[in-house]
Amino acid sequence: MIRPSPDVVKAIAITMRQYPEVLNWLGEWQRHELDRLPNVTQNVAFAQGRCQVLGEMYKLAQQAPDLVAEPMRGS
Repeated sequence: MIRPSPDVVKAIAITMRQYPEVLNWLGEWQRHELDRLPNVTQNVAFAQGRCQVLGEMYKLAQQAPDLVAEPMRGS
């Protein structure tokens, strides 16, 4: 994944704080894709890639509020 700029991480953090249902939706989508993965017969690599990207997006969205708050804790 391309490392997002601090501004993008901040925007994601704000979104996660104000709209936690977005994180829930990303998590549900990720679980749905992972549950379907064993049954994929065509384009397995594509399905695996989608699972990986969703996993990274979910992880970023989940950690963004803490990542933004870290510099403030050190001050």
